[in-house]
Amino acid sequence: MIRNVALGLCLALFVSACATTSSTSRLVEPGPNAAGKLTLDSEMEWTRATTNRAQLWTIDGELLNLLYLIHTVKEGEYIFLGQKQSKRRPNGAYYHHGMREDEIRDLIVDGLFGAGFVGVQATHLRPANFGGREGLRFDFSMTNPEGLAYQGYAAAFEHEKGLALVLFLAPSEYYFPRDSEKVSKMLDTLRWTGS
Repeated sequence: MIRNVALGLCLALFVSACATTSSTSRLVEPGPNAAGKLTLDSEMEWTRATTNRAQLWTIDGELLNLLYLIHTVKEGEYIFLGQKQSKRRPNGAYYHHGMREDEIRDLIVDGLFGAGFVGVQATHLRPANFGGREGLRFDFSMTNPEGLAYQGYAAAFEHEKGLALVLFLAPSEYYFPRDSEKVSKMLDTLRWTGS
């Protein structure tokens, strides 16, 4: 119970970072799906919560699998939205245009630490192409404050308005192994559709 509350608080940081206007429980069906100004193909059904800047997709509930899609992290903005860099807050996981792949990876890792996860490890950083836009992918592992182990994938690329970011995370036991191959294929289809 305490573990679920702790993870719920971590995920609440993601959700609270999003804009206030939202809708919930819209079904994502297999095939091409829009996620704000992003699109990707899914082999699975998901339920999604939508804001004007991000979407949260889940199959079994946010504590068991979560696909977090942000179509635009703007210049000087916290990697998971919500706050901006300022003179009072000069340090933190703030995005800046033109960052190297390893800097973007480190920014995401710092954001996960900031969301309350511990022992965040990023591996297999690699270049990726998202519909003609150069970006990156990497794998990560971490635990929540109560010790539940998670694994995940990150995909990101820059576009004219900022950084597109997609994170998938699920418990290492059962849920990540069950869905990881299909989600990895989904991330291969990630595209920018905004203008």
